[in-house]
Amino acid sequence: MFGFDLPTLAWIWLASLAAFVVRGMTGFGSSMVGIGALSVVLPPAQVVPAFLALELLTTAHLLPSVWRRIVWPSLRWVMLGCAMATPAGVLLLAHVPADVMRLAVSGTLLALALPMLAGHLQPRADAPAPGRASALAVGATSGLLNGAAGIGGPPAIVFYFAHGALATGRATLIAYFLFTDIVALAWAGGSGLLARTGWSLVLVALPAALIGITAGQRLYLRLAEATLRRLVWALLAVLGALGCLAAALRMAAGTAWAALC
Repeated sequence: MFGFDLPTLAWIWLASLAAFVVRGMTGFGSSMVGIGALSVVLPPAQVVPAFLALELLTTAHLLPSVWRRIVWPSLRWVMLGCAMATPAGVLLLAHVPADVMRLAVSGTLLALALPMLAGHLQPRADAPAPGRASALAVGATSGLLNGAAGIGGPPAIVFYFAHGALATGRATLIAYFLFTDIVALAWAGGSGLLARTGWSLVLVALPAALIGITAGQRLYLRLAEATLRRLVWALLAVLGALGCLAAALRMAAGTAWAALC
């Protein structure tokens, strides 16, 4: 079907279902889960633009239901910072190895998520709203990391889930990641990647993604906030640990190959 054999089709459906259950529950995580899983069996140049298109097709309909919960005063500055810093991140990619960046960010994410998961750090309900400077800095960090290593999500995720109610953080992240998906997809579309190989993957994965986003949304509505918050931090801890492991293995493999040559 569309050039995929049966085992590959099964893996695409399973990875897409899992990724979008996570997205429906938390408002983020589908690209980190799905792209990592699908890149095991398919080339990243095919997976990344296709998954961006899947996120837009499956998540845009969530926006009206969360619109009133979005923290627009800070989100505007986060998006501005991201847009301004992304080109600098692309330039940084030429000078700093991507795996070094991934290792640093994944390690930081793990170090932040574990205390949250253990209950040592908790967001304060009476905490003041983030100011423009902090929101702009988070957006700039996100854009810089996105351009340099393709991992711009963690700064925004930690920023919004560490302040106030989970519902507003989830709503704001849904809007933010739709913005970043549109920007990234425009670049991918301009390069011709989506037109060449991506649409067949989109068509195959879309049914599983739609089922997953629906199931995740229903789970979100049923789970207590405390339970969902623990799931969020557990997911971030797992993603941080996997990111550290993957980056370390790639760096070790590169070192071993250089020694052999």
